[in-house]
Amino acid sequence: MRPFSRKKQKVTDGERARALAFFLVGVCSAGLGYLAVLHLDRNALFEELTWYQLWIVTASGLGGMIALFLSGDRMGQPGAKGAYRAVAGGIWITFIGALIGGTLGLPVYGTMFGPFIVVVTLLGAPMLAALWAFNLLGIHMLMATYQSERDSIFTPERMTQLDHPSDSLALRMRGRFN
Repeated sequence: MRPFSRKKQKVTDGERARALAFFLVGVCSAGLGYLAVLHLDRNALFEELTWYQLWIVTASGLGGMIALFLSGDRMGQPGAKGAYRAVAGGIWITFIGALIGGTLGLPVYGTMFGPFIVVVTLLGAPMLAALWAFNLLGIHMLMATYQSERDSIFTPERMTQLDHPSDSLALRMRGRFN
């Protein structure tokens, strides 16, 4: 009987980078959710978290991961245009993640207060905002690994002049008349 491991495909570097990006944004979003819980209830640091507070932290992590998924290809694109898209993607992940996490945490009021609490938390702690920005930079780099691997599927590694000439009409005509 064959082992099941032969049928499994190996995970590529880009897939691992994408999974790590999702894990990273989930953990850091959950951390922001925990800080939001501490902002609202200071006793949660020294006492045990209630089930509702634990759900707020979990919903924050889920919101961040869903927002990264919904950001599409905003993160990980090369060049200056890719940097602008990454800034837009970072803003998207921050606020849409807070919107989704707030909606999951408290369906009506959380939709409004989720982004508000994230803004207040990040403005109240500039060091935390810098850490969040570095987190988004790391996610951009990880997604760049995934995007470059995904883009390499559609282009051959080595393109020779004979296989892909720049002026294919001249090459075709040369073959007919020479």
